[in-house]
Parts: sequence; structure tokens; C-alpha cells
Amino acid sequence: VLNDLDGIAVQMRDYQAGVRGHVRVVANISAITQFLPDDLQRFMAAHPQVQVQLQELISTAIAHAVAENAADLGILNEGNYGDRVTLVPYRTDELVLIVPAGHALARRKTLRMADALAHDFVGMHPGSAINNQLTRAAAELELPLRLRIQVTGYDALCLMVAAGLGVGVMPRGSARLYAGTLAVRAITLNEPWAHRQLMLCMRSHESLSPAARLLVDHLRGEATGADQP
Repeated sequence: VLNDLDGIAVQMRDYQAGVRGHVRVVANISAITQFLPDDLQRFMAAHPQVQVQLQELISTAIAHAVAENAADLGILNEGNYGDRVTLVPYRTDELVLIVPAGHALARRKTLRMADALAHDFVGMHPGSAINNQLTRAAAELELPLRLRIQVTGYDALCLMVAAGLGVGVMPRGSARLYAGTLAVRAITLNEPWAHRQLMLCMRSHESLSPAARLLVDHLRGEATGADQP
């Protein structure tokens, strides 16, 4: 019995120190495909007794899940999500235009959104940050956004673009995953909105469990290290 009590006491100390625990994370597709695989691998190697549950959601749903305590930590695009959540910087990314290898724009190194809007688009699903951004950009230019097909993931977007169904917009880091195996090209978008800030989202740093606080500190450290020359 004493040995059992000692074991329970050790486990309780581990939980309080963050050595053990369970962290519920919700993140958007851009964070999941570009940054989280490496960042989480290093965290879980350093903290093997911490279990991370990861779910993909769009940014608005991420903020809601964190505010309602359905998740401990979110990773989403910078924005105004109300005063029930706290945001701190995580990573930056860049949106690029993806075109088929034989497309009329394929030889361009950079272009403006107005040039892209002359062509059919493969878009992300309604409510996604990229879909919302393309809609705003087209409205500001007073040009139509010719959405020929909409998909739910970057893999499907690249496959549809490679098949010649249109051009698309996605993060450069995600595009690298497919550019080597599919006949697509990534072109720099010369637009201010193409450069985005991803944020860590929590109710507050004080409200985090010890394990969740360890993860937040790790992710912020990874982001700082990535920014170093």
C-alpha cells in the first residue's frame, strides 16, 4: 500500500511539473502542414509522458473551441476573435499562387492578384481563411473570383491544379510538399496580404495546465529559433 501511495505521489508531482499530462490542441491546416510535425516531434521527444491530441479546424472554430474550454491551445491566423482568448505570435508564412506546369503564368516569378483573377480558381472550402482572403481581394479589385471547384485540403488543391482545373493559393511551405511530385509551379504573390502571422491562442497563460504551459513555451521557443539568421 505504501508503495502504491508513493507511486501516486510521484505521478502527482509529475503532473504538477508538466512532466505528465494531456494537451488538447486545435490548429488550422497551414500550421499542421508547415510547422507542427517538426515542432511536436521535438516536444514529444523531450516530454514522452505528455500526450498531445491534435485536431484540424478553421481559425474561427479554433478560437471558439479554446474560449469554450473544448481545447487547451489553438493555432490560427492573426485576427480579432474577441476578449475571451489571448493571442501570442507563433510563426509567419507566405501565400503563393499554384499553377499547372504548362500554364500561361507558369514562367512568371511574381505577379499581382489581378493577373491571377483572369483565370479559373481551385479554391479552399467556404469559411477557410484563404477562401475569405481571395473573396476580399477580388472584391477590392472589383473583379470576379471564378471558383471552378472547392476542396478541403492542400493535397486535393494541388491535384486539381495539376489536372488543369484552375490555379490556386496556398502557403509556400505546404506547396513544397507537392511541387516535387506534381506538375505544378509556385509563383510569388506581390500582395501585402500574402504574408501572414500565425498565432497561439489560449484563454490565458495562467489558465494553462503545466503540460500545456510547457508546450506553449516550447512552440514559442521554436518560433524564436526559426527567426534567427
